[in-house]
Amino acid sequence: MRKTFGLVIAYSVLLFAAAGCNTIQANDKQADNEGSEGALYENEVISFVVPYQAGGGSDVFARFMANYFPKHIEGSPRVQVENIPGGGSITGTNEYALSRQANGRNILTTSASTHIPYILQQPSVKYDLSKMTPIIGAPTGGVVYTSPELAALGMDDLSKQQGELFYAGISPTGLDLVTLLSFEVLGLDVKAVLGYEGKGPARVAFEQGESNIDYQTTTAYKRNVIPLVEEGSAVPLYSLGQMNEDGDLVRDPQFPDLPTIEEIHYDLYGTAPVGEAWEAYKQFVGASFTMQKVIWIHEDAPEQHQQLLQASMETLIQDEQFMAQSEEILENYQPLVGDELQTRIDSMLTMSPETLEWVSQFLLDTYDLDITKL
Repeated sequence: MRKTFGLVIAYSVLLFAAAGCNTIQANDKQADNEGSEGALYENEVISFVVPYQAGGGSDVFARFMANYFPKHIEGSPRVQVENIPGGGSITGTNEYALSRQANGRNILTTSASTHIPYILQQPSVKYDLSKMTPIIGAPTGGVVYTSPELAALGMDDLSKQQGELFYAGISPTGLDLVTLLSFEVLGLDVKAVLGYEGKGPARVAFEQGESNIDYQTTTAYKRNVIPLVEEGSAVPLYSLGQMNEDGDLVRDPQFPDLPTIEEIHYDLYGTAPVGEAWEAYKQFVGASFTMQKVIWIHEDAPEQHQQLLQASMETLIQDEQFMAQSEEILENYQPLVGDELQTRIDSMLTMSPETLEWVSQFLLDTYDLDITKL
């Protein structure tokens, strides 16, 4: 697995170096071909906007996917990856939505850091994900773990601890939001210290005893936390779960032995969780983990182009070589396409005004964060 990932990274670096600093936008100087579907992309260039810096997780994902596009998109177009970092992905996504032509030759990748600001209706967001067509989505997962001393108390006693739980995180409007909401749903009294530069430093804080409850995404958990579990210095509590097609929280397929917070809530209180905190939790699990990364095309791009790209992704996920080489990049999760993808996207983007108001007030009261000023 590590060898495969190394090859992917090496390929990504070479591809980026070859691309250099060229910024190209697929525009209408190349007339649309009205012939066969394959001719739509024959001798064409697809501009693939990545609103993150080169070398990061989303960039590696995009470049890995771009490597397979010529094989599966009829017409074998060349794919030009273009990084537009800034604003936690808001800058590049705004540019894609406002400036890139909807001609079928401009696509975009997003992740949780793009989805959450949109759902929270941050003023800096000028893009509208509901006016884009998803062509493929990729899940990830996360696991919350604690110290052996606290785990030995059991969840019932852990929920009664006052001033004993400390969490190191990055931002309350990033992936940390899901974990912070899980504490709220379960009634855990956790003091969050935010502002860490990444989940790596946050994990180190746990290892050094500066925090005693943490979460890591699937790959980081398997690579860096399972060794801590095996040596007896960490104990998993629950996975953050996945949202299924019916809108229910289910166990993460990568961690089938770990309960969800819904199961823990039953054990602690004898009832299913209800209320705005629970609704917000499910919303952001969908937007942050079940739909962790999504590739889009403009909704008003030519219908032929949209259909061809969607059909291409159907064949892509049947490619045995792709699935074998994607083991590290996609973390063994099955990519989502077609109607199943659209169902998850519709659920991800639909939040009630009441839940939005609750989340806004929660962030203001708990973390002194006014989302209307972001």
